[in-house]
Amino acid sequence: MSNNIENLREANLHDESRSRKKLKRKKRRRIFLIIFLLILAVAGFFIWDIYQRASSALKEMNLPINAPNLREEEGSEPLVLGDDPFSILILGIDAEDGGRGRSDAIMVATVNPNLDTTYLLSIARDTLVSIPGFHSTRINHAFAYGGLDLAVETIQNFLNIPIDYHVTLEMDNFYRLVDAFGGVTVYNNLHFWKGGYEFPLGELHLTGDMAYFYARMRFDDPRGDHGRAERQRDILSAMVDELAGVTVITRYQQILDSVGDAMMTNVTLNEMVTMSIGYNRALRNITNLSLAAPGRIMPEFGGMYLIPVPESQRLEMEELLRSHLELD
Repeated sequence: MSNNIENLREANLHDESRSRKKLKRKKRRRIFLIIFLLILAVAGFFIWDIYQRASSALKEMNLPINAPNLREEEGSEPLVLGDDPFSILILGIDAEDGGRGRSDAIMVATVNPNLDTTYLLSIARDTLVSIPGFHSTRINHAFAYGGLDLAVETIQNFLNIPIDYHVTLEMDNFYRLVDAFGGVTVYNNLHFWKGGYEFPLGELHLTGDMAYFYARMRFDDPRGDHGRAERQRDILSAMVDELAGVTVITRYQQILDSVGDAMMTNVTLNEMVTMSIGYNRALRNITNLSLAAPGRIMPEFGGMYLIPVPESQRLEMEELLRSHLELD
């Protein structure tokens, strides 16, 4: 009998112990859940705060394209962002002369979500083109003559593709962005000096001031404008890599402030989100293109140094880009 009572007591104690352990586990889970919800709430507020600030900043940077829309002129279906390929013009403006400035960096990207590819075409600033309403001259004069709209119209005519979006960067201010990112890392293929800085061969970590001079050098480069365009692309690619990093979140306000001083665009925040999600793979699979025609002094244009792109090469590039945009 005593054995049975003792066994019963042990069983009760065991049940009490199990109950206490269950209660502790429940309390621990509840604590973990509360902590998790608090983290989510803080993160959610932080993300919402970034979204609100970014949305406000982009409204201040808004610059619509008022040039004739080539898609409409051709009778093409309107662009459906998220499903269709699109194009974006990237202009780097040098306004050192105090005027409107000239687009000394010109790149056109076509992004295809169905092929998961992006083509990034660099156009040398000395490329000979016909500027609507003016005359044939360097392509970078279009922005100086008529701003964004004339630059877009000129490039649409030259490549025979629609320009859907643009990012226009004021280069003197743009390189402040590099400092906002904490610098960028590039691989340098040409040893040179510029602006009091030495740029040796190999991997380099650039501050904003260094990046400015690194991207501007062309006279000591055997490839001239093509070499400079490649260095500009390398800096932009490095900044895209930095954007993917976690540490950039801690600098978002500094980045937004720097972008506000340097950039104008017609891309809305919602469109940026759509691009980053629906076109993520395509934007990370970039093929660099160029119209690598030789330049020369042309007496018929007042002795100006120009790059006349052969029509056969221009047509080949037109066909490639139109096919990538699924226009033919």
